[in-house]
Formats: sequence, C-alpha cells, structure tokens
Amino acid sequence: MMRSVFLKTLYDQWKAILGWGLGLSALAYFTLLFYPSVQKAGEFYDQLLQSFPPEALAFLGNIRSFTTIDGYMTGSLLSYLPLVLAIYAIGAAVGLITGEVERGTMDILLAHPIPRWRVVLEKYAALVAALTAICLIFGLSMLAGGLTVGADVPPGKWMLAGLHLLPLTLLYGTVAFALACAVRGRAAAVATATALAVGGYILNGLVPFSEQLQPLEKWTVYYWYITGRPLGDGIILEHVLILLGGSLLFLLIGLVTFGRRDMIP
Repeated sequence: MMRSVFLKTLYDQWKAILGWGLGLSALAYFTLLFYPSVQKAGEFYDQLLQSFPPEALAFLGNIRSFTTIDGYMTGSLLSYLPLVLAIYAIGAAVGLITGEVERGTMDILLAHPIPRWRVVLEKYAALVAALTAICLIFGLSMLAGGLTVGADVPPGKWMLAGLHLLPLTLLYGTVAFALACAVRGRAAAVATATALAVGGYILNGLVPFSEQLQPLEKWTVYYWYITGRPLGDGIILEHVLILLGGSLLFLLIGLVTFGRRDMIP
C-alpha cells in the first residue's frame, strides 16, 4: 500500500468515508421513516406547497407534490444534499495537495521516482473513489429506508439516486483540487469552490424571480443536477456528462499547473 499513492491516499480517507457515509445514511433513513405520515396527510402538505410562490419552489427542486416519493425525497433531502457533501469534497480535495505541501510530505513523495502527473492522477482517483463510496453507502441507506416504509421503488433507482450526487459534488471537489494544484495556501481553493457550490444553489433559486437572471440558469451548475430525477422520470444523461466534462477540464488544469509548480509552501 505504501508503494501506491492511490491506495495510501484512499487508506488515509477511510475514517472520513465511513463517517460521512454513515452520517448521510442516518439522515436519509430517518427522513424516509417520516414518509408514510406525510403521505397520509398528503392533502395538507400539498395545499401548503401550493401556497408558496411558484418561483420559491426552485429552492425545493421544483417539486409539485410531497405525496410522491420523488417529490418528498427531493424537497426534504436531495435538493440541498450536494451542498452538504461538498463540505467533504472540497476539504478533502484541498487536503490531498495543500495538506501534504504544508506538512512537507509532498517533497518526500516527489523525491521518489514518481512523475508529478501520476501523483495528481492517483490522488484524484482516490478522491473519486471516496466520493463514490459515500454515495453508494447513501444509496444503500435509502434502499433500506424504502424497504422499511414499503415504498414502491426498484432497488436500482435508490442506488441511482445516491450516485446522482456524484457528478455535481465531484465537480466542486475538482475545482478545489485544481486550484490546490495551482496555487499556494488553502484560501483561494476553498473560497472559489465554496462560492461555486453555495452561489450556484442560491442563484438557481433566484432565477425564477427575475427575467434578467434566467439566461444564467444553466450556468449555475446546480441546474444540471436538479433537473435529473432518478426517483421519478430518471436522470438526464447529457447533464451528467456536462458535469463530468467540467470535472475533466479542471483535472487537466490541475495536471498542467502542478507539473510547473514550485513546491515551497
């Protein structure tokens, strides 16, 4: 393991993976436990939903009813969960590069006959594997919760709903990772990726309120995530590919800049 940057990096993350996976799993499971009660009182909740301005529903994922499992899970959990998981994605991504530079261990690693591009790719692969593992654990918890409450949802859709978090949160993490490869310190990487995550979510919610903002909807990044409904009509493959393409672009930026960078902290 010590000879593999990928395995060593992934091993160092196992506690965080387990903690985040179980934490989000508990949140998903207990959220689903309330679904039968909400479904029974569906008329009340739907009337409450209809009392909101239509524009405000963008913050809830543009749901139309709490009585369907798609509407309930989107409005109560899935609409904002990428912001929660982004905390891990951004923090871990910055720590993989900047953390080692600050501790002085990056110099030791690069003293070995390992090309810089391989260090970047293996560390990034560990980030992807960690996020994937968390999303799979989350999907399994939703599957368990769905079976507990008797929701009529195929197992594959629960797992797809968990994995649907991956492209967006990976993009947030990749932006932070690329900036950590390019510049010294944590501030620029964390601030930029956080602004993309939080700002994109808020801007996407504000778009319906202003005609001037509507051309910016597809540039909020969050739009490419929330338009997919794995528990309803299904995901939109083009949107997933756009998010993954954005991650690939920033990974290439990270590869180029890390190869030219002075490692002095």
